[in-house]
Amino acid sequence: MRRPSKYLIANVVLWTLTFLVLSAQMATEPMPHAGQMALRRAGMALFGFVACLGVSQVLAALADRPLWRRIAAAVGLSMVGGFAYALLNYAAFYVVHPLWGAQPFQIWRVTYMATVFFWTFLAWCALYFAIRYEADLRDRDLRLVQAQALAMDAQNRMLRYQINPHFLFNTLNALSSLILARENERAERMVLSLSSFLRHTLEAELPDKAPLADEIHAQRQYLSIEQARFEDRLNYVEAIPPHLADALAPSLILQPLVENAVKYGVACSSAPVTIEIRAEAAGGRLRLTVADDGGGVADPAPPRLGLGLENVRRRLELIYGRAGSLTCGPRPSGGFLAAVEIPLERT
Repeated sequence: MRRPSKYLIANVVLWTLTFLVLSAQMATEPMPHAGQMALRRAGMALFGFVACLGVSQVLAALADRPLWRRIAAAVGLSMVGGFAYALLNYAAFYVVHPLWGAQPFQIWRVTYMATVFFWTFLAWCALYFAIRYEADLRDRDLRLVQAQALAMDAQNRMLRYQINPHFLFNTLNALSSLILARENERAERMVLSLSSFLRHTLEAELPDKAPLADEIHAQRQYLSIEQARFEDRLNYVEAIPPHLADALAPSLILQPLVENAVKYGVACSSAPVTIEIRAEAAGGRLRLTVADDGGGVADPAPPRLGLGLENVRRRLELIYGRAGSLTCGPRPSGGFLAAVEIPLERT
């Protein structure tokens, strides 16, 4: 069976306590019609319960608004709820079948009751905010766990899809060609680049977020290997301002974007292709772009993201929620561009 929500339990407890407190106050002095009064108080408690459910719905609809607006809405709803409760309570006891005979309308009595129950509704709003805050913290922790699991999954995907036997075969074949041609210096650089890249990507525990300098270094090693394969057909340009070297980015977030540029830009073109990695910061946001001017530029954008780009999008959603985004598509000048936007954080 599905357990009742914390909001429902808190609402029931609040109005049950309210009913018991009012009943205890009345019980201190013997009064006629005690049974009928208790029944009407129970009806008023039920009204308060339903009214608080309505308040919860309004506050839930304002969840994405600034905090001061939500607080203002809580105060306003508490005032409306308090006066509505006071008027209905007055009608229940003094207008509809009055227990002590008809009495003239007494505004002071309604105002006093509205003031008392204003604080009751305000207490409910405070309870709602506390429960919502706890739920947000729990959801944030869950997203963090999911992001960590997805980061490990991304590393596994790299081993299966990005550093696959085909890539290693091409790398080793290019290395063999360099050795046969006695280009020992280039072969040595290629071996060192491959070793450095594999050491980085096969590290036992990658952090969730790493300095941008480390991320760029890994992509630099990867592209140096690809440059040995494609020689003059692959050019690499990076535009990373020095003051962004310590900016944090999800580990290996650029790897699928760079591999996508190599696979669909360089490999599909017989002309030289330039891959550019750029970083920009403005308004507390970090924008990372991977662009190429390779082949297939006349083709329309794919109907959906590929495996690597979809993995990037999912990681950004889990780590940053709505604050992270991935946009990609053909460039007007030719080629393809993928851009990641995240909040600017530093080590």
